[in-house]
Amino acid sequence: MSPPFAHVIFDWSGTLYDDQTPSFLATRQTILDLGGRRISRTDYDREFSLPVLGFYRRHGVTEPAAAIDRAYFAAYERVIGRGRLFPGVREALESLSRQRVPTSLFSTLRQDLLEAACDACGIRGLVGEIHGSVPNKVRGMPDHLKRIGRRAKADVLFVGDTDHDIEAANRHGLTSGCVLSGYHGASRLLAAGPRFVWREQADWGPFFAPPAAAAKRVPRDHPVATVGALISNPEGKILLVLTHKWGHSYGIPGGKIEKGETAVAALRREIREETGLAISDVEFVVVQDCVDSPEFYVPGSHFLLFNYAARTRGTKVSLNDEALSYLWVEPRQALSLHLNTPTRRLIEAVLSPPAGIPG
Repeated sequence: MSPPFAHVIFDWSGTLYDDQTPSFLATRQTILDLGGRRISRTDYDREFSLPVLGFYRRHGVTEPAAAIDRAYFAAYERVIGRGRLFPGVREALESLSRQRVPTSLFSTLRQDLLEAACDACGIRGLVGEIHGSVPNKVRGMPDHLKRIGRRAKADVLFVGDTDHDIEAANRHGLTSGCVLSGYHGASRLLAAGPRFVWREQADWGPFFAPPAAAAKRVPRDHPVATVGALISNPEGKILLVLTHKWGHSYGIPGGKIEKGETAVAALRREIREETGLAISDVEFVVVQDCVDSPEFYVPGSHFLLFNYAARTRGTKVSLNDEALSYLWVEPRQALSLHLNTPTRRLIEAVLSPPAGIPG
């Protein structure tokens, strides 16, 4: 099964192209050239934001936006060669190209530099519209959609790496996605409400892979008992896995109870098989009657979902082929993601337990 996107829009810097060091060097030089205060890499990583004018004002630059752009791109041209494509980017673009899923670029980078970078990286033939020199993506998105011949719909995915990118997608009714390896940290990005999140670009491979030949699966003639757990790590974050079986939505690890196996024993086994994690403090939360869910890939299926909460000491996850990628996230922030319905209900039950359900 493949995610139903008719078009994928990509940001450039921090999303496809790792130019954080060149961008920092150019920004620092621009601030100094225009009379501002020297900025450290730590401050830059923490404070950089789009649109950029507010960021420069906070660091003592009073010049107009046009002067800032001229100074920045003059400095950036001297260091742009120190960047590179993120691992996994070329493979994802090639996969989408083979599937004839159109793609485009939407970036604040000056148009000529963006085109030159695409040529230098050898990917111009893998993307369609190359749209640079966009100072404000929220305002500029309607123009980009017009350029690519698309309406603002959820079947258009915009993948970026900043809260501004997420806002541009969400404001215009697109599906928003972000990578955590770019300019903004996980907490800041998740607070912006993306629908999809990837820890790194290498996670795009399974997500954008061509649809596998669908095996003809016949639902069982009786309800199937399954177990799953909302697992918390020592930081209080929960584990979500992105699964193709539930319409490329986020869910929890788990599986079927085998004959002769207790529910908790099945839970521990499934969690270890699917994530490599050992769990403790297992507590029952809720049972859900899931009948012919339109989200599940086998129509007509009927599950009894025995859902638990559990803890783990580690955060290193080793996925098997049941999931495409994983994410550790704050429980309330998880609610903005593309969750399958049973997982959403479980998280809500844990966050606001009725009487008798452990909190």
